[in-house]
Amino acid sequence: MRPPLEHELREALVRNLELIEPGLRPVQLKEYPLPNAHGTKGSIDILARDRHQMWVVVELKRSRSSARQALHEVNKYAELLCREKHLASDRIRAVIVAMPDDWEELLTAVSNAARDWSHDLRGYRLLLDDGGHPIAAERVQLLPRAFEPRITPIHNLFFFKAEEQRLHGWNLISKVAADLGALDLLAADFDRVAQKQGIPAPFGLYLAVGRVDEASASVDLLNGYDGPEPFAAEHPAEYLALCAICNRLARSEIPGMTMEGARPGLLTNLADDPNWAIQGFRGTGAFDGTAAYEDRDLFRFLSGDDRGDGQVLYTGSASPRVASRWRGFRREIRQSLAGNPVWESLVAGWLDEASEKVGYGDIGLHIYNPCNLLQAIIHGWPSRLEEFLPMVMGEAVSDEGQHSSVRGALCWNGRGMSLPEAVRLVHQDSLALMSNMYGGTMWERDRELLELLGLQYVLLEKIGPGQAETSAVDERRVWVRHTQGARAYSARANPSAYAQACADIAANGEIISVTQYLNKHSREVELVAREYRAFIHVI
Repeated sequence: MRPPLEHELREALVRNLELIEPGLRPVQLKEYPLPNAHGTKGSIDILARDRHQMWVVVELKRSRSSARQALHEVNKYAELLCREKHLASDRIRAVIVAMPDDWEELLTAVSNAARDWSHDLRGYRLLLDDGGHPIAAERVQLLPRAFEPRITPIHNLFFFKAEEQRLHGWNLISKVAADLGALDLLAADFDRVAQKQGIPAPFGLYLAVGRVDEASASVDLLNGYDGPEPFAAEHPAEYLALCAICNRLARSEIPGMTMEGARPGLLTNLADDPNWAIQGFRGTGAFDGTAAYEDRDLFRFLSGDDRGDGQVLYTGSASPRVASRWRGFRREIRQSLAGNPVWESLVAGWLDEASEKVGYGDIGLHIYNPCNLLQAIIHGWPSRLEEFLPMVMGEAVSDEGQHSSVRGALCWNGRGMSLPEAVRLVHQDSLALMSNMYGGTMWERDRELLELLGLQYVLLEKIGPGQAETSAVDERRVWVRHTQGARAYSARANPSAYAQACADIAANGEIISVTQYLNKHSREVELVAREYRAFIHVI
């Protein structure tokens, strides 16, 4: 028997749309023509109304070759219904009807479109009797969103006496990953390359646990964890996975092996230390040797700055017109500015405004948010301060070439107590400092210290036609945070308000950065640096 043609199926189906959904009825029995003032015309196979009075674009595909056109057709017709028939976008949805075999070609593409398209999109397999007449339609179960195996903050360090021991340790770790259900792990080998004397275990392995996929994980990881360890509440399965790995290596009794806790950002410190060198990366599951990642991607995953998980360092860019990436970009920035509500508010305000102006342009940000002025003094004074002081550097470039550059800084308002006095008041004694350092509360103490010193976070912005040095045609603005949120003051649009905003953050009319403040009070800074370097053994 000859298989029915597509128009024959359409004529049979249009009179019996309830095979697809109860209450579905055709707007007209013929194909529904749509004019198009912007190009190609077209006709909807079946335009229907559902029981909620929504318009439903029913696209029928009979062969595998025509099935490939289905997404193009429903996209076009939904847009034309809005433009040419003036229908509300939220009142339109679409249905793709195809033969069972044709869904092998359609399933992946339709699943992706259904998740990200603004209109509801569904698929149905059309079943025919021996005579080629429609007798039923089965709803297609679209594919769920692919599991995203990103790295979590569950990290650990392992040290070995010999390179062969490290390889043995990694093999044991890989075995545990397999036993726990294709666990995604990422690790970096790093070696002591200088000043090796007194280092009993110079071969390191930095390990991070990826998100646990509950669909494939061992049941042992899905029972949750209610202990006090950091991150366990947010990542219980991943923490239990790390516990299983550490227990396995502890039982192996590798001579001289030691373990230490780690956190996002620590690998960056190791990479910057001339005594250590990263030798390469290892992974299991999504991060094994077959993955498409480059070494720089793997390093960013482990350091945490790829998504702001390190809450210290972040570099990223996005276009506001790419909605999915823009949402992720904003989320990563918020994460990287955790513990710094002032900069978080100011940067969010700048991004809100910049996203409206750049069109199809780009916005990029580099953030260093340690929330620890005392650490900058201890490690950076006097010649390396810029490496440790907080910063925000941002650039928004419109598709027309207009630039907005923003720089975040700590500024001194000319008031506040002396640095040694403020540090002693906040940190009390050496025992309290140690408690703050290892208890993860330095960012809270840092906020208190800045307030006592008269230092505050601000954003300084320049808007102009290019990236050249500041000129008379550029607009200068200062962003400050008030109780009602972030606000920008323009030197051009409102000179008096701009002058007042600058006066609030300046000392005697001059904006003084934290670097200038520290150099201005160099004797006090030297006293604090010597005292706390001696305590924490920094040379």
